[in-house]
Amino acid sequence: MAQRFAPPSILLSVEPPGTAWPHVDTLVRELAGLGVEMTVAAITPLRPGQRIAYSSIAGVELLACPTPASSPAEHLANRTRIASWLLAAEEMLNPDVIHLTGYLHAGLPWCGKVLVAGYPGSGASYGRLDPGRRRLCRAAFRYGFDRADEVVTPTDTMMAALKRNFGIARGRTIRDGRDPSRYLPAAKEPIVLSVGAVRQDPALVSALEHAAPRLPWPVVVGGEQGDSDGKPVRLEGVSVLGRLHVAQLVPWFSRSAVYVALAAEGTGTFVPEAALAGCALVLGDTAALRELWDGAALFVSSDDPGAIASGLRTLIGDPGLREAMGIAARRRALGFPAKAMAEAYAAVYRELMESRAPNQFADERHPSV
Repeated sequence: MAQRFAPPSILLSVEPPGTAWPHVDTLVRELAGLGVEMTVAAITPLRPGQRIAYSSIAGVELLACPTPASSPAEHLANRTRIASWLLAAEEMLNPDVIHLTGYLHAGLPWCGKVLVAGYPGSGASYGRLDPGRRRLCRAAFRYGFDRADEVVTPTDTMMAALKRNFGIARGRTIRDGRDPSRYLPAAKEPIVLSVGAVRQDPALVSALEHAAPRLPWPVVVGGEQGDSDGKPVRLEGVSVLGRLHVAQLVPWFSRSAVYVALAAEGTGTFVPEAALAGCALVLGDTAALRELWDGAALFVSSDDPGAIASGLRTLIGDPGLREAMGIAARRRALGFPAKAMAEAYAAVYRELMESRAPNQFADERHPSV
């Protein structure tokens, strides 16, 4: 007779640069509906209204790190204190599974099973640190992957990159989903929207900034714009909304006719949200974005301002094409339901619980961070 388990309890971390928050916000709501007990450990600073939003979800607790890190550099500098806080949270809560949305702490001496979930931007932002800190991060990432019980990514492309760069031997893909009832199309306005960090190198004007003055419509950018140390970056040629809660972005998704995301590894691309809201998508021509959106988006060279401007002018100048592309994007996004994502994660949690030895104690591992 198969062993039966109580609903799993999960400790889920959100690590700088915070790219996983939209994913986590959706996942915890869906998992709570499945009876999974969730504790979200926020290493990044909490957003305005976040405590109130989470307090309304039954079975979900939100913990705020006393030494939050808003950037990879801060995270690395405070990694020892943050690691101690995470381990103390595990000791207090005794969760069945530790679900990490970053790589830096995967090698800690956890008592429970460890799931490491890759997410766009969760590793790439650390690659923009100075060479010494990059080497330290890479060593910690490799050590953690070697000791993780499971690795999950939202695309096959990202999984292949982790296997290529870190030699991980196990892993699976779970598509990232959103709740379509939260992102509904509305009457579209002449706005080109982009959310997330625009510049790969904070010192260099991005291709989108160069392209914006060539367009008849305004380009509006949401989200914090900062360097790897968290210092603000002033953008050129675009209107900046600044840091907004996801709920504050919803009207912008609904109103904007076109949405731009040029990097699959950007800090929070918000492509699923824009697609569900019926925006026509203009995306960078990367393998990860093509894997998900080929046939439902217009692809452009992400570092070519002329190609970006040309693609955007094509959609701006053709209302019929723009409408058709918005419909195609929404149809594709509806194929990645949030409920299916949550059910897949719940199945992984149960597999990890079933793999535990009776009266399992912590492995005698030595943390690298």
